Amino acid sequence: MLEIDLPAQIDTVRSVLATHGIRPALAMLNDRTPFRYTAIYKLSGDVLRAEHVFDRLSEYRTWLKAVPLEKSFCRHAIEHGEFVTDHVSEDKILINYRPYVGLVESYYGRLLTRAGGTPYGTFIHFDLEPRTIDVAEMAFLREVTPLFLDHLEQLN
Repeated sequence: MLEIDLPAQIDTVRSVLATHGIRPALAMLNDRTPFRYTAIYKLSGDVLRAEHVFDRLSEYRTWLKAVPLEKSFCRHAIEHGEFVTDHVSEDKILINYRPYVGLVESYYGRLLTRAGGTPYGTFIHFDLEPRTIDVAEMAFLREVTPLFLDHLEQLN
């Protein structure tokens, strides 16, 4: 069986953030999944604003810019620390909550918190098509997403 060196992978993300910045690090994390988009959304009052978005098809989408918190899947990630749905239109948990059916069909999100514990926003993978994320990849993201905070706070 192939041995995966998790500390080396975490160090690679840290190095890419330090030498190339947030967007290349998002691209690298996106490449590890089937999701089209990888992004960081910043919580600003009752709205989530796209701070950094990587689209593997490199298309411009205006609907990615800002999302009301109450209609966002990120709301669930903020409330619970993490949220995932592989197929929104078939997810029984979301039967009464489908504001973005047709726009977002799969979502994985993690809460990003500042050093004091207040929410910064979310790190997310999402797609217009049903997608799944491996449990091992979710564990990896729990380790690396906090690395983004130092770089995000420097920009603000």
